[in-house]
Amino acid sequence: MHSKTPSRNRLAKVLPEEWRKYLIEQGVPRRKYSAVCRVKLVGGRVIDELIVEEGWIIAMDRTGLSGTFERRIDFDPRQIVELQLIQSI
Repeated sequence: MHSKTPSRNRLAKVLPEEWRKYLIEQGVPRRKYSAVCRVKLVGGRVIDELIVEEGWIIAMDRTGLSGTFERRIDFDPRQIVELQLIQSI
């Protein structure tokens, strides 16, 4: 289940449960966290800096992450076939 607090991006999408469990296995805290991940999608598309906060995909790169913002996430999170944790806070 995703966080009950709203994400900083109003257009954020929920990270599928299987990948949230994977992040926990990699040592990411269950609740308050931010993670930068490298993601491979169905069809071969790669996103090098996917930003995940508390179970929500909030951005596809690190630019303009201060405060509350609106940025479109232009893929369906169910298309993720591979996720690699780069950094977690």
